[in-house]
Amino acid sequence: MNDSRSYGVAILGLGHWYSAFGLARALPEYPHAHLVVVASPDDAHRTSFCDTFGVEGTTDYHEALARPDVDVVHIATPVCDIPALTIAAARAGKHMVMGKPMAMTMAEADAMVEAVEAAGVVCVPFQGLMRLRNRGLKARIDAGEIGDVAVLHQDGRWSIAEDWYHSGTPGWFVDPAKVPGGAFIDEGIYWIDALRWLAGSEVVQVEARMRNIVHTELAVEDWGHAVLTFANGIVATIEAAWTINAPRRTAPSPKHNSVVRLEVVGTRGEISEQWFRSPGTAVLAAGASDWVFERSGEAPFGPPSPGPMAHLIDCLRSGEAPMATIRDARESFRIALAAYASARDGRAVHLPGR
Repeated sequence: MNDSRSYGVAILGLGHWYSAFGLARALPEYPHAHLVVVASPDDAHRTSFCDTFGVEGTTDYHEALARPDVDVVHIATPVCDIPALTIAAARAGKHMVMGKPMAMTMAEADAMVEAVEAAGVVCVPFQGLMRLRNRGLKARIDAGEIGDVAVLHQDGRWSIAEDWYHSGTPGWFVDPAKVPGGAFIDEGIYWIDALRWLAGSEVVQVEARMRNIVHTELAVEDWGHAVLTFANGIVATIEAAWTINAPRRTAPSPKHNSVVRLEVVGTRGEISEQWFRSPGTAVLAAGASDWVFERSGEAPFGPPSPGPMAHLIDCLRSGEAPMATIRDARESFRIALAAYASARDGRAVHLPGR
């Protein structure tokens, strides 16, 4: 399909400013999309963003959705606002990158799925980012490099989220009125989705623990751990936390202080991937006598990638389905809520079929 057009993009909200900033930085060197407008009711944040990136701004989300020069939206609001904007964007016929986690309740998630599918728009959940980043790993697994997958381990320990660049405060990220949970769902939702994809199966049981280790004053947890059992017998563990507190406790630390590690244990070998370390990949392949350590190179002078937005537009240009869909987001959200129920009730939660 030869589609040479440049798609107009609107950013809705600046709550999840990490993704909004990343997209705005990447788009100037991306040939298939351009930033048209950012909508945010926060005057100070909107003005700062517009001045930094030279983009038009508005306080009104619906004004941005009504623009004919906007084809795609990136939803970056606090979680409590994502459901209504997802439904409004679908009804306006806009394709979208949907923020994470997708909703506050399962009822909201179901209404979002219904609206997106009824409108026939393409929705790529931002949490599907880990599928994009781990395509090479999935290919190695599918090729049988370590035999059959038996166990998956994922650890993600970060500093606490900031509600704006260098604000030093978590703000809405820790407000139970605006989020369905703390560190476990904020960081772990990416990996719940990725573990489902790597396992090639659905979760049938969840057993979890949550607590506050560093930030004991918060109304949401700063640490969570869950054991996921899949229908095909694979067992996965996931740790998601805001417990990195060096060099200081009260404001986010440099991201490279974080621990992000994925281990895939197979019947005939293992693969370990770790961020912020070099070499970051270790492989004990089937039949190999020892581990091989691999360093991932980056393209010199290459432009940054707009991530899920680039994948969305690739799908629009090719007509292919995205690697992750809103139904994938719904299932991951259901698993995350089951983990909270397990931690609250002190028992394993069995998940019925979808």
